[in-house]
Amino acid sequence: MAISEHSCTELQHILQHKALQPLFQPIISLADAKVIGYEALIRGPSDSPLHSPIQLFKAALACKALEQLEMLCRELSIEAFARAGAHGKLFLNVNPLLLLTADHPSGLTKRMLQDAGLDPARVVIEISEQYQVEDATLLIKAVHHYRQLGFQIAIDDLGSGFSGLKLWSELQPDIVKIDRYFISEVHRDQTKKAFVQNIIRLAKATGALIVAEGIETQEELVLCRELGADLAQGYLLGRPHAEFKPFNARNWLRPELPANTVQDRIEHLAVQMPTISFNTLAFAVSEMFRLNPAWQSLAVVEGDIAVGLICRAELQALFSQPFGRALNEKKTVAQIMNTKAVIVEADKTLDEVSKIVAEDEYNAASWYFIISRQGRYLGIGSVRQLLKRVSEHKLQHARYANPLTFLPGNVPIYREIDSLLAKSVAFAVAYLDLNHFKPFNDIYGYSKGDAVLQLLAEIIQQHAAGEDHFVGHIGGDDFVLISAAETIEPICRQILLEFAARVPAFYAYTDAQNGGITAQNRSGESCFYPILSLAIGVALPDPLQCQNHHDVAALSTAAKCEAKKIGGNALFISRRKGPDAQHTFPLARPSVA
Repeated sequence: MAISEHSCTELQHILQHKALQPLFQPIISLADAKVIGYEALIRGPSDSPLHSPIQLFKAALACKALEQLEMLCRELSIEAFARAGAHGKLFLNVNPLLLLTADHPSGLTKRMLQDAGLDPARVVIEISEQYQVEDATLLIKAVHHYRQLGFQIAIDDLGSGFSGLKLWSELQPDIVKIDRYFISEVHRDQTKKAFVQNIIRLAKATGALIVAEGIETQEELVLCRELGADLAQGYLLGRPHAEFKPFNARNWLRPELPANTVQDRIEHLAVQMPTISFNTLAFAVSEMFRLNPAWQSLAVVEGDIAVGLICRAELQALFSQPFGRALNEKKTVAQIMNTKAVIVEADKTLDEVSKIVAEDEYNAASWYFIISRQGRYLGIGSVRQLLKRVSEHKLQHARYANPLTFLPGNVPIYREIDSLLAKSVAFAVAYLDLNHFKPFNDIYGYSKGDAVLQLLAEIIQQHAAGEDHFVGHIGGDDFVLISAAETIEPICRQILLEFAARVPAFYAYTDAQNGGITAQNRSGESCFYPILSLAIGVALPDPLQCQNHHDVAALSTAAKCEAKKIGGNALFISRRKGPDAQHTFPLARPSVA
């Protein structure tokens, strides 16, 4: 599309009157759903044919006013960001071609920041890969200059051009932004997924942070997070806006742990006990405790507001001192009560209250606390009952998430299988189990064994990321992968290959060279155990033949046993469809020697 003389006139009018509107799009941390910064974008006047940034910059290039336009964009963006008192980093787009011009104003951006009162350390210079740079040496020199001034460097639109990896290698950026083309529908496209996955791995190896650009759906967000992206940006998280609105952290950005139920709240530990007014005499309270041996602690209230606590043991200790009864029995409760008793709201969780009690140094020896609702007395809580309930709570929570890998445990796995059976959906279950894990644990210790389990969990999640796959950790060295029948085999083969390549690093050099370790077996005999390998048994249950998760578990366990018989890193796919079928035989051979 040719640029008319009218467009150049319109552009000059815009530049002369600074008639541009800076907009800011949030960039979100996928670790904690917090805004780490904003990318500055620009729009022309709403009633102008150059409102679109594409048309605006196309006109600037044709009218030889590109540098003038870019410097004005930078100036207005910095001023607006500083004026709003925005937190985090400011991402500024810089055309790398302008950095190479001899007359490009050196230090102007830093002066703009100084005038606005912004630290250059808060600014990220984005260099787009869309623009092809002939002389990389000059570009590296220009980027080095920005770094010396305190700026961070980002490569934008990685994958949109042809020199991405070369540019990455030469510039060594702090941040890499993956082009939105590869993020769009990434959960449905295995090629895009492989690209994103490998870029993220490369970033982790070089120390760069990855931004997934153009996130528009929850599925894209979840997959990018599971693949290991550090940051995200896109319409789903926030559109470009002139104002800096508070970011609303959605539920799908939080870890998928069981929600706190009503039973997790402290109100269920509240024991209804009589209260005493703060002007009650100590002698009267002593009589109340004597007549009611089960009472151990009473709340002192003013109206219906709890103001303190008096405990049987503390009162008895006070009276048992020399002349203690004579000196104290005529005192009011207000004079002897514990005014620093722990008072918690009824909607607090068990974990929250346990932390409050543990951190309360003044009442380290106290076994009771007060529970209130909106400040009004509700009942007495016992630390002993709290500890008991917290222990029960943690045991139940362990059924939902494995404490080592934080992967879903038995209950979520069973629910997922039962849900698929109820929907009559065809699916596959892979049962993954390590060979000779116990001898490895015995020789190298549990910390090294845990590291191997975390490695395996990481590998499985990397190759089975996205909502189409479900990864669980049964316990120990047993893992489960639930996926579509047509995708399960290639995923399992990738897992086998990567595990075989990475696990030798957990062995001492001599053991790795020897191909294994020597350890005692269960009979006390010395045996040689090869380097850890992975057995994967795959079941393809028929929803019409399997009634529940127990049937599916039996199928997958049998398949796993067959895989272990093969030995080494092996994959076995069973043809059994239901619990009554008898015949089973391998459809696959060991994937890795």
